Amino acid sequence: MPVMVLARKFTQSEDNNYEGLVAAAGRLRAILDAFAQESLPPEYDVSIVVEYTKSLLATQRPDGSFSTSLTPDSLDPETSADAHRFVTWISAALLNLLLQSYPDEASEIPSLKDSISRALNSPVALSFQFPESGPAEIVQQVEAVLILTSGRIPLYLKTNPSIAPQVASGIAILVDYFHHRLTEGDTVLPGGIEYKDLFTQATATLT
Repeated sequence: MPVMVLARKFTQSEDNNYEGLVAAAGRLRAILDAFAQESLPPEYDVSIVVEYTKSLLATQRPDGSFSTSLTPDSLDPETSADAHRFVTWISAALLNLLLQSYPDEASEIPSLKDSISRALNSPVALSFQFPESGPAEIVQQVEAVLILTSGRIPLYLKTNPSIAPQVASGIAILVDYFHHRLTEGDTVLPGGIEYKDLFTQATATLT
């Protein structure tokens, strides 16, 4: 079994090469997934998560968003989704997971709650529409909800809806849509991919 090696500092790509941007996003996502699944390596304790979080917060943009690009406004829509919008959702999820799981350690970062709110209210985080993806839009929507779920964002917003009302509403609308597709048995997505299990996971986000 390969040894999991996780980044200890958030890094952005020095240029807008797609592969570099996506690789940087993947490193961020790997930490979120391992943290959410309680599978962080023994040597990667919460103090390292806190330090990683601090390096991530140092890159938060004035509008509250996060990106693996130094110039996300110059990206085409498809690349922007991967390197800017999803990175903002992943960042918010990681920040909230730290806040909810380790409140004492999270208190080392006084601005954490505000940073989560700013991320969720940033322009790129508000919409769950992906017109650039065409028929595959639903794949992106499921992925967005599952990312936010891994960071306990839906439950956080359920009890604190005023923090990010547009995101809370958007998640609820998507979960209802996923539930409808499950009820209708409409779970096969473009390319013949069966999404029943992922739709089921997503519909559990507000319970």
